[in-house]
Amino acid sequence: MAWLLLPLTLAVAIFLLVRFYEIPSVKDPDPLGIGLIVLLTGLLVAGSVAAAYCILAGAGVKRSAGQMYLMVTASLAANYSTPVKAGIPLRVYFYKRFLGIGVAKGSALVGLELLLGMLVPSLIALFALLLLLPEGGPIVPAVVAAGAALAVVGIAFVRSGSYDRVVSRLPLPRRVRKLLAPEGDIVAAVRGVPLWSLAAAAGIYAAMFGLLGVRSFYAFQLFGGSMNVLELVGISAAAFALGSVSFLPMGLGVRDATLVALFVQAGADRDVAIAVAALDRLLSTGVPLILGLLSAQVLGLRAILGPEEGEAQTAAVESQEGDSAVPRAVAARR
Repeated sequence: MAWLLLPLTLAVAIFLLVRFYEIPSVKDPDPLGIGLIVLLTGLLVAGSVAAAYCILAGAGVKRSAGQMYLMVTASLAANYSTPVKAGIPLRVYFYKRFLGIGVAKGSALVGLELLLGMLVPSLIALFALLLLLPEGGPIVPAVVAAGAALAVVGIAFVRSGSYDRVVSRLPLPRRVRKLLAPEGDIVAAVRGVPLWSLAAAAGIYAAMFGLLGVRSFYAFQLFGGSMNVLELVGISAAAFALGSVSFLPMGLGVRDATLVALFVQAGADRDVAIAVAALDRLLSTGVPLILGLLSAQVLGLRAILGPEEGEAQTAAVESQEGDSAVPRAVAARR
């Protein structure tokens, strides 16, 4: 019930928003358009799973697509239903519990994923707003992109050979030096992920925002409006970037207000823009939340059954050893 508190509050807020603004209804729903919206929403969830899968593949971690789906969707549900980004430490725990990845290495891999998830939409928003909406104020996406770019430069520095010499000469406390040691788990994990894996994950994120723009295009058609797909891609990326840096649960308020403001600035009707933003919020939050709650239940059952399976295996081994001990005892007497 605690996980459902924020989503239920959000649903009530959207309902009141619809009643207050008299958002246009869907008078002539297109089954094909609705089907494409549902399909694109599923592809966006699959993209989140695929990006994490690629990073783990580069790190040489043995995993399955089913495991990644359960862990990623469960962590997304935690992010969407808690006041803090609880899905981040939860994913690290899942990596340790089900994949045997240490906390330091798991934190580094999740950190790389988060970095790409911030860098890609920031760059898309920056270029799209500069080209399509020059008056849209791309200052914030530029700052976010610059910060992510500095993080990328830092990762490139960690992967270089000069990092070892610099860390050995810096007057760092013992714990910090141990944390940043070249032979430590975090540095080893960052160095162990090849560039092709990072590039593949970045490409998946870029494709996801392309799909998000197409979904917004069909959403506008559903409510009787229309906008350029390229503009929608840039606006969706900008709203996502701003919502992420706000550190609010689900980017609540920041992402939605950015969507509506940029939609209206691009020429959309205000009521239609609010309707599309409300639908985007319901799909982007509701679908991963429902899937994540189901995945969390499955992972919880696996975590509970794990020790019992281990005890059963131990009992079986002891039984086999006991059966084999009888012939050995008889042979010894002889």
